[in-house]
Amino acid sequence: MVSTSMQRVLRDARKLPRQTQTQLAVILLGAPPTRKEAQKRNHKKNGAGLEILSGMSIDELRALANARLAPARQRRLTALLRKSKALKMSEKDEAELNTIIEECDHLALLKAKAMYTLSVLNLS
Repeated sequence: MVSTSMQRVLRDARKLPRQTQTQLAVILLGAPPTRKEAQKRNHKKNGAGLEILSGMSIDELRALANARLAPARQRRLTALLRKSKALKMSEKDEAELNTIIEECDHLALLKAKAMYTLSVLNLS
């Protein structure tokens, strides 16, 4: 279930120009931050807005922190982003792109929570 604040973020992201949505997706799917980068971000923000994930083992948290979009889904996202850049998207393609972007946003949030939990436990 997606939280209310996450729903607002996703709704607002959909209002961005297509090119900005594309850039956002590329940023979210980029290489994960190094341990030092993640720690620096956590210290700067003091975990603002993140909650600790409970009920998960350390191995599960580490797996989640390193999770990536499935390769087939990544390829489809890349194809849709190319169509978007070329301004050749159907309504169906646009809806699919929005769905994948929403999945990416959700994955990014879960990864951040897992990394934050590991940093709080001094295990990152």
